[in-house]
Amino acid sequence: LPKSRYESISVYLANCGGCMKRYNDLDAPVDGRSLERLLEGGVDDDLARHVAHLFVRDPLVIMKSRLRLDDATETDHFENLQGTNWQTVRWKPPPRATACGPQVGWRVEFRSMEVQLTDFENAAFTTFVVLVSRVILAFDLNLYLPLTKVDENMRRAHLRDAVLQQRFWFRKHMAPPEEHVDDPDACEEMSVLEILTGKGDHFPGLIPLIFAYLEAIQCDPETLELMRSYMDLLRRRASGQLATAARWMRARVAAHPSYRGDSRVPDDVAYDLVKACADVAEGRLRASELLGEQPIPPLRTDDAYYVPLMRRTIAR
Repeated sequence: LPKSRYESISVYLANCGGCMKRYNDLDAPVDGRSLERLLEGGVDDDLARHVAHLFVRDPLVIMKSRLRLDDATETDHFENLQGTNWQTVRWKPPPRATACGPQVGWRVEFRSMEVQLTDFENAAFTTFVVLVSRVILAFDLNLYLPLTKVDENMRRAHLRDAVLQQRFWFRKHMAPPEEHVDDPDACEEMSVLEILTGKGDHFPGLIPLIFAYLEAIQCDPETLELMRSYMDLLRRRASGQLATAARWMRARVAAHPSYRGDSRVPDDVAYDLVKACADVAEGRLRASELLGEQPIPPLRTDDAYYVPLMRRTIAR
């Protein structure tokens, strides 16, 4: 197989009037029997190929008690394969309905980002992804790239200081151009800062579009100010004004008196780095080169657990 289970996606799943043939340009093997059965059952070709691509692999783990199930009412057999394909995006059918609580619907998991040190950073990146998804839907934008270019972007993203040193393929036109262009699907290389804040007259940038969306939905001032702090973190990371977590950690290792510059990390260097990470996350260490002036409140251990409502009578 051309890719491992732990990889970027090899197949888009979308309903966009034939665009899949333009953008699905990777070799994505499918399980022939699964594909045939899905097509015979009335599943459309794009969805059938997506699922049949998952089924080229065997399940890694299965519980003895869950071997024989009614597949008409249980999804464990499907999830055994779905859940052991760790790709950058995952399409998730609804889980089995429960007797109480809201019914969970169809979901898309965006899985490519690494966890950050602080709640503030994690909230910023998570909010950005959600808002970009709303922008795409609200303004009817097209952000598809050929998957060969997505894979090239992923390769570049793994290089040291990629956020500053690399350029990434992105669409020149997220909406149909008002004037005639030779290729409305054209892509070009951009820096992360250009992707976020704009390039030239033809590409507005994702962050300005986010604020246009927030204005259109009449976002309240308090929430808008919080969104500004999140977007500012991303913009300053992309411009190099603030360090990424990776650059911050590399700098701490390089500056440690026990590190000899030979790529060997002694135990005391590793200990001090992990302790510094924990101190930043829990508000004991201020890291302005990582977070700017954003304060991180100390982590409180009191009232850390959920307290259920009590049925007993409280004495007067």
